[in-house]
Amino acid sequence: MSIFQYIVRKNNGFKLGLLAILMFVVFGCAPKNKEIEGIYTDYPGPQIAVEPYIVKLGISTLLKTPIQIGGLGFDPGDSVFVDIVGGTGNNRVSIPVDSWLVSDTGSFKLLVSKEIKMMELLRLDLDPSDRKPIIVRDTIPPGAYVIKAESVKSGKKAECVIQFEAPGTMDRFKDWLQVKLRKIKKKT
Repeated sequence: MSIFQYIVRKNNGFKLGLLAILMFVVFGCAPKNKEIEGIYTDYPGPQIAVEPYIVKLGISTLLKTPIQIGGLGFDPGDSVFVDIVGGTGNNRVSIPVDSWLVSDTGSFKLLVSKEIKMMELLRLDLDPSDRKPIIVRDTIPPGAYVIKAESVKSGKKAECVIQFEAPGTMDRFKDWLQVKLRKIKKKT
């Protein structure tokens, strides 16, 4: 007789509920897959992918969202420069994200730092006394931006697209609340 049949037969609803909660905890807490979607091992040349590929430009949301960029097909031991490029006219931006060393398998994986998110994407200033962000100007314009990776020695290049969206109602509410709680300062 299985445990489930034993619990049901004895009319132990509490034990059945506890077992169900335990199953949710065990199967719901599985570690997230750390691989970046969109990288294909069968592709012969260099390639990069970003996760998530759609990001909202709300301050609270963006600072808590890990943006991970991964690449494959580069020469082992080479260095790779990663930039975000986009916009049109006076709103054209070129943001140097990071440089990274390629592993022995020809791949790399990096996280966009909190400083790049604050200073370049959100265009915030930092209060030197308490390290709180200060809103002084608008974020980068919403739209599609190209992430470019270029290796130093071999000159191999790869690109992918990231979409920055305007903050939604919930994002604006979170930012307003952070200003009211004095976690974000607003320059007047």
